[in-house]
Amino acid sequence: MPAETGAIHLPNVDRLIIKHMTLYREMPLVDVEFGNGVFCLSGANGLGKSTFLAILNYALTGIVADPDQKFASLKEYFKHSLSFSRDYFTGRVSELDRDTAEVTIELSVNGARYVVTRGMFSPTSLRGLTIASADGSEFSGTAEDEEEARALHDRFTESIVERSGLATFEQLVFLQHFLLTFDERRHLLFWDPEVARQALYLVFGVDGTLASQADEWLRRSDRLESQARNAQYQATTAAQKIKELRGRVASAAPEDDGLIELYQEIVAVCDTSANQVQAKLRASDDARQAYTSAAARLHAMNTDYDRLFSSQFAPGVDPHDHPIIQSLLDDGKCSICGNKGSSLADHARTCLDERKCPLCLSPVEDRSHRSNEAFEQLEELDARITEVREGLKSAEETLQRTLSEVDEAKEANERALASRVEFERLHGDITLTTDDHGPSAVTALIGQLEAERAAAVQRRNEFRRKRDEFRGMLEPVQRDLATRYLDAERTFLPRFQHLAYEFLGLDLQVRMEQRSRGPELALTINGTARRMTTQLSESQRYFVDIALRMALAEHLGGDNSSACLLIDTPEGSLDIAYESRAGRMFGKFVQANNRLIMTANINSSRLVQELARVCGPSVMRVERMTAWTTLSEVQAESEALFDEAFDEIERALASGGSHT
Repeated sequence: MPAETGAIHLPNVDRLIIKHMTLYREMPLVDVEFGNGVFCLSGANGLGKSTFLAILNYALTGIVADPDQKFASLKEYFKHSLSFSRDYFTGRVSELDRDTAEVTIELSVNGARYVVTRGMFSPTSLRGLTIASADGSEFSGTAEDEEEARALHDRFTESIVERSGLATFEQLVFLQHFLLTFDERRHLLFWDPEVARQALYLVFGVDGTLASQADEWLRRSDRLESQARNAQYQATTAAQKIKELRGRVASAAPEDDGLIELYQEIVAVCDTSANQVQAKLRASDDARQAYTSAAARLHAMNTDYDRLFSSQFAPGVDPHDHPIIQSLLDDGKCSICGNKGSSLADHARTCLDERKCPLCLSPVEDRSHRSNEAFEQLEELDARITEVREGLKSAEETLQRTLSEVDEAKEANERALASRVEFERLHGDITLTTDDHGPSAVTALIGQLEAERAAAVQRRNEFRRKRDEFRGMLEPVQRDLATRYLDAERTFLPRFQHLAYEFLGLDLQVRMEQRSRGPELALTINGTARRMTTQLSESQRYFVDIALRMALAEHLGGDNSSACLLIDTPEGSLDIAYESRAGRMFGKFVQANNRLIMTANINSSRLVQELARVCGPSVMRVERMTAWTTLSEVQAESEALFDEAFDEIERALASGGSHT
């Protein structure tokens, strides 16, 4: 599992082949090789640019991100996304092409090369799979039926998880969808602490298995908190009803003061006996804890004794000195099978007198020469063991006594309750409550509501207890993340600041803050905290978040690998002043040996032009998408404008790259 920077190996996508995607009706076979640097798919609105990135992620993970789904946990996101992905391409693929439409992706992960082929409507199946490892071994298979297709998918997910250094395939899906992809969902890490927290676990080297468990622990903690609130609401509702009923009977006139007084005494006995049950339960819990602690101390001391004895006297230990024989002689109990009796101790003594091993009856050599110091240590341990054993015996007796007292208290409480029920049955005409008097039916209803309230309080307390258990399990993982983040700040934070400055032209800071639900990232620009999305413009939010993803992806892969981000039409929210700066920010990312697979609108090409000038033709490739599908009437009329825009990009590419 990943424990340090560079322990996670990200997928590098080399090629994508799309067959019979009806959306791309003019291009029944789309074959794209991405190369290094930047691949930019440029086209007009509605041609399928966003779908192209969705197909790429689907080819890699079998999952298409649902733009309406809120992230709650890895498992829930993966489960929901599978259902969404099965129908995503309906409408984008015609009924006539459903069986033949497929996508093939070629990628590499940590020295292994994969060729994966999927149908467009089977996210958990593969039509074909090839895995070529660095050691020369290779697997290749095609599916003849659904069972074989699922088996190929399982083989692929197991292999890529192992190669990536992650703990689960769900983690790979999460990283690909929420960290490495900035798509039409415009999901912002800075302002979604649930997503950011999971990303931080993985990026900063928290053990992958622990990160997955932490995600599940937090989900369960949230569910238990919700259940505790519901139970509290039920308890409060019952208490309010009790108060209303008692108010109704408070003015009722007594019919028989003697019976009322007797009933109040019976109720008091019920309350006292119920309190006694709780007191005895607490005493038994304390006794059980004392017994457990004594047993643990005895086990630890026996372990110390065995270790010392083995180091000083083995082999050929005198049976008299062995802890198993000692226990047999002292307690008459066999530590191996658990049988107990005085005859066992007598048999052991007879064997020892005859210089035989009580276990195997083999002759025992007389070894009288022992280290005085070792003997003294053993004698001291033996004395302490005897003392602790006596304490354990006392604790056991206390536990048994308190358990018996619990049973007795419960029986007394049951008798008191039975007495109350019998009294109410015989004197139904007496208007009484626990404290005052009123109709017996009201009294019974109040008793029922009290029981409901007590049960709700008990459920609430149990939910909170379990919630606190999960929170306690989360604490060390969250502390580990905070420590790792501080260690990584020296490299991660300056890189993020550098990238963001290229776009904003402003100084910013990021710090990790501990919140009730775990660590969160806080953004400060020019000394002012920006905790709400409304405190930044849309373009500032988007590109600061993209800069964060770039820095996190670089840190995740370490110094010896490149990061690859998928970015969908980022220029849509930019004004002219910032388009060039965004292009330079992207260029800085690519110049650090990273890759971009992006889409862009033709009519907003200033960002692409600036990126082309930074990268040049050797580092950037622009694919013209207008040839993939049929243009609308409006688009066809403006095709000359598209040509002009593409020509500008080509000129920027031709002149670019030399100054970088």
